[in-house]
Amino acid sequence: MRILTAEDQEMARFILARHLRGWGYEVIEAANGRDALEYIMEHPLSVDMLITDWNMPGMNGLELAHRVREFSDARQYIYVILLTSRGELQDMLKGFSEGRVDDYMAKPFEMMELQMRVQVGCRLILLERTQRQHSINLEAIVRRQTEAIRETQGEIISRLFSALESRDEETSSHVRRIGILSAYLGELLGLPPARVDLLKAASPLHDIGKIGIPDNVLRKPGPLSAEEFSIIKQHTRIGERILAGSRNQVIQTAAVIALSHHENWDGSGYPQGLKGKDIPLEARIVSVVDVYDALLSDRIYRKGLPEDEVLSIIAKGKESKFEPEICALFLDRYDQIRAHCREQETDNPLPVLEYGDMSA
Repeated sequence: MRILTAEDQEMARFILARHLRGWGYEVIEAANGRDALEYIMEHPLSVDMLITDWNMPGMNGLELAHRVREFSDARQYIYVILLTSRGELQDMLKGFSEGRVDDYMAKPFEMMELQMRVQVGCRLILLERTQRQHSINLEAIVRRQTEAIRETQGEIISRLFSALESRDEETSSHVRRIGILSAYLGELLGLPPARVDLLKAASPLHDIGKIGIPDNVLRKPGPLSAEEFSIIKQHTRIGERILAGSRNQVIQTAAVIALSHHENWDGSGYPQGLKGKDIPLEARIVSVVDVYDALLSDRIYRKGLPEDEVLSIIAKGKESKFEPEICALFLDRYDQIRAHCREQETDNPLPVLEYGDMSA
């Protein structure tokens, strides 16, 4: 056990240090409060206990104890014993309240009493260190378990994504870009980072319901009939049913997006005919980037449209299909959004499934 003594009286410091060493403790001596504080600041893990006099020039023991307590609270706890000739109750209360000391001894005192108090302090230090180490171990276990849960949940989402790809190969790069574009647009809208992360992880699953659409409709190389289009529209409800009931935030968000990303701002969309801000915000964001990327991409039944034509269609959908604010932001920041998407596609060729807390 290492004890730092702070005492400006040389003889008193010598006697105190001699007894402490005689009791088997390692002792570091400081002639004043400033030297003691400087030593602790430079060697934060090398001091277990501080025994300091109250009355010292420059920095008295009460101020030293207070500064040490502020410093040690966030690091290794240092047990503090304050020695003083001030034996009044109000002085003792001041030492405990202002100095936040652990023990208080009024001079003159018997060395045997000090030895007993130091022994008590050592037991408390060991108890505190054991408790702190136990907390650290528990935190490490929780971190490992949380990471394992995140990896498992990430794998589940990736496998859902792979299942979708196996049904509709054309959606592969499309859904990857949806995650990138949706998250970045959400960031530009000022969403908090945790919500942006959820949007990035959940939006690639917006079309998961296409798993339940027959191949003759899903992969039809030509225009769909009215009946076939009504079948395609069912992918929103199928996707919501696949994802519904989860306690996982990413899956919950994905379920909302899957159900509502074809709703229109003016209420003309499907499947519920929601209007305006009754449409969940995540779905409103995905709606813009989904239409943009789908029109720009090649499909079995058509070639991708030129970029300027796609932007014109997006602009015409303002206030009818898309929320005006989101649509305007997308168009105003389009060059920046496009550059970000290309950069992210290069750096992250697979779906971005890095996100924060995925618990309920």
